[in-house]
Amino acid sequence: MAIDFNEFKDHAKKILNIDFDGYKIERVERRTRSLMSRHDVSDFDQCLHLIKNEKEFREAYLNHFTINTSEFFRNPDNFDFLKNEVLPRLFAEKKTVRIWSAPCSNGSEPYSIAIILKEMGVRSGRFKLTASDLDKTILAAAQKGIYKENSIKNVSDNLRRKYFRDTGDNIEKYAVNDEIKKMVNFEQKDLINGRFSSNWDLILSRNFFIYLTKEMKDKLIKKFTGVLNSGGYFFLGNTEYIFTPQKYDLKKVYQSFYQYSK
Repeated sequence: MAIDFNEFKDHAKKILNIDFDGYKIERVERRTRSLMSRHDVSDFDQCLHLIKNEKEFREAYLNHFTINTSEFFRNPDNFDFLKNEVLPRLFAEKKTVRIWSAPCSNGSEPYSIAIILKEMGVRSGRFKLTASDLDKTILAAAQKGIYKENSIKNVSDNLRRKYFRDTGDNIEKYAVNDEIKKMVNFEQKDLINGRFSSNWDLILSRNFFIYLTKEMKDKLIKKFTGVLNSGGYFFLGNTEYIFTPQKYDLKKVYQSFYQYSK
């Protein structure tokens, strides 16, 4: 008798070392079935066998499972607040400002931060900018720094001329220049199961919580705030809310920005 999705999930999370229970279960099943259909996999038994024994399929499953949609300066008002209020305050108070984009998806978010820092005239020794994601494939793409027109729709013509070049492909694609790419350190990290390094002044975790259960969201907020410096900022997506920020020693300061004080 073929296994059902719940049995598949329990076996797969051991093989992949992913806590599926932290994600909204209907999303996990929907994306699993979508990948099975794409690869003509008939049932969960076969899918589990391929995950266990075929490296390429296992990586395809992980890549399909993770969320990789992003764009430069997504929700521009928030990035204006970041540039005009948050970053000047942090650099006025700190010799070195530590910034973490987690998850970083296709790299457009950390590169947006890098462009802002460049525009502010911040010297390279005054910040550390780290970008983390679970998906190896999307990290490789992020490090290449090549984007289609829709990813840079919020980038002004002036910034395009300064920090991007046309790749010359038939499909309009733009490459981030090397100076900006060198400002970002990419790493693979499982945010749910992995350990976090500490002493961050700004953490961006945008449009990730919407895919998590209430329990996992609570766990991760505690993990993130546990590595934030007092006075540091936690920057979420526009559709994400922390309804009782004081529970985590956070105070909402603007739209999707929360400041940590311990």
